[in-house]
Amino acid sequence: MNMKNVIKMLAVAGLMTAGVAQASVPADFSAAPGVLVVNWQASAAIDGKANPMLEVRDESGDVLASVHANLAGTQMVKIPSRTQGNLTVSLGNESSSYRIPFGLGDGRQR
Repeated sequence: MNMKNVIKMLAVAGLMTAGVAQASVPADFSAAPGVLVVNWQASAAIDGKANPMLEVRDESGDVLASVHANLAGTQMVKIPSRTQGNLTVSLGNESSSYRIPFGLGDGRQR
């Protein structure tokens, strides 16, 4: 086997293991205790369908919030006040990750 064939095989093997990239939600996120603030980008209203659902999930995949997305301006999404760690925000087939620092919720159990 010559070097050219080895390189081709490695390239094909690399493509087979590469995951499918997901598009990100067209918004910027920030958080306060009990609220995820979604600042929609202008492209969201242009590209979006009418009244899609915005879902917020925690690291274990549990749904924290499921609301209709406004797709314009700023939207406040109510989440549990002690939410910490990585969140996944999904809008249709698009998804984005957002990390809430551990200092924002104090971590004490109620």
